[in-house]
Amino acid sequence: MKRKHADRLDWRRILNRDFVCSIFDEDGFKGHITLISIHQVKEPLIRTINNQEICLADDGYYWMQHFPSESNYCVTTMINEKKEVIQWYFDIAKSVGSNEQGIPYWDDLYLDVVVFPNGEFYIKDEDELEEAFNNNYINEDDYKLAKNILNGLIKEIETMENTIIKNSMNHFESILKGCQGGH
Repeated sequence: MKRKHADRLDWRRILNRDFVCSIFDEDGFKGHITLISIHQVKEPLIRTINNQEICLADDGYYWMQHFPSESNYCVTTMINEKKEVIQWYFDIAKSVGSNEQGIPYWDDLYLDVVVFPNGEFYIKDEDELEEAFNNNYINEDDYKLAKNILNGLIKEIETMENTIIKNSMNHFESILKGCQGGH
């Protein structure tokens, strides 16, 4: 299980970026929200998803992450240079927290859910979860936790009741205004 940090300082593809972290406490969302404004990349991050090439990171893109308090997942909203959502990427986690510097992190439990703006979604890395469990990298409680969180997220996504998806663009605009106001 890997601990991953929101500031992604190890992300070598990104040559120039800004990072901000805000704490939100509102109806529907309590926790940290971070934003990486990507100014320059070595090369675009392009993935083939459902037989379609999709650019996930390029000059002018944004990666916003939600870290809900007392939850076992975080959500990366990938936004293009036109400020349109490309996808939401749910990382299921054993735990979510923040380090001494206040940077949010998640302890990745391998299993992910990718959601597109049209409502389509797919589950990613179930094989990695199975492999981690079979090789004793995670215990049975971690395995069950990942599966339970996945099932809860799928219900929220299918009924379009996930508050992070519903509020992500409002949060994005709020963080952008905060960044511009601070300069």
